Amino acid sequence: MNKGKQVMGWCCFAFSVILFLFQGLYLILHLRWRVEYADDRLFYLLTIFIVVFATVALILLMELKRNGKAFVLGIATIFILLHGVLLFRHMKDINELVSLSPDWKTYFVLKQDRQTGETVYYRPYFGPFVKPKETLPFPMKGDAKVKWIEHDIVAATYHAEDDSIHQFIGTYGDRVEGSSYTNVALSFPGTWKGGDLTLTSTTEGLILQRDHEVQRYTWENVVQFGTLAVVLTENDEAQWTIALGEDFISHENDPEPPAGSIILYEATDQDHEPVPLTLSSP
Repeated sequence: MNKGKQVMGWCCFAFSVILFLFQGLYLILHLRWRVEYADDRLFYLLTIFIVVFATVALILLMELKRNGKAFVLGIATIFILLHGVLLFRHMKDINELVSLSPDWKTYFVLKQDRQTGETVYYRPYFGPFVKPKETLPFPMKGDAKVKWIEHDIVAATYHAEDDSIHQFIGTYGDRVEGSSYTNVALSFPGTWKGGDLTLTSTTEGLILQRDHEVQRYTWENVVQFGTLAVVLTENDEAQWTIALGEDFISHENDPEPPAGSIILYEATDQDHEPVPLTLSSP
């Protein structure tokens, strides 16, 4: 047997075994802890690669006659086509949104049932694996517009079936080391300014001014996400996200006013950049 073919054959065999064991790990995690791939299409693609590598290994390592090679290729082709059909059906039923953070350290995952609009948010588990965290409160119509506000804060803006607009915020860190919970809305007292926006925190809620337009939000209309962001709502629709900047320091355990920046991001269909605000007066 040609030495080059033998080396290639054993390499393909090794790749097929590694991928097979990886798929086996996934199935164990999925059955025991409801772990899934961040993108379910990866399951079908990896299975196809297992078949391709195993088929090439068989042909290169075994002294198969012409009929034997044709039989192996035929079985492999049928298996690949079957998984191709399953992959197509999955893509038709489930809309998967995966967005990698700007620093490549984490990712944001939503999986939507195309028929019902029900959308589930998944948290990273490890590697390409995720676990379901929660279902979005409003079934999603169409696709979401995703924007990373910071490296560890991402906003998904979407419409519900009644065309109302909503924002879901994924957060992947904190600004107070060792803190398990922070009331985000109370962590930035005072008046904050940036561009044409002014945000003031009062005992009754938050006041947002843009040019001469003033919007008031009671605390009941402030929805918190994790320990890094809140969404300002009116009539159950999202209007603004307020996120804590990476340089934000709350000073919640000392009399110093907060430092750093907070970030405002408007809930609209238009493409626009988040606006950083700094403390103007405590």
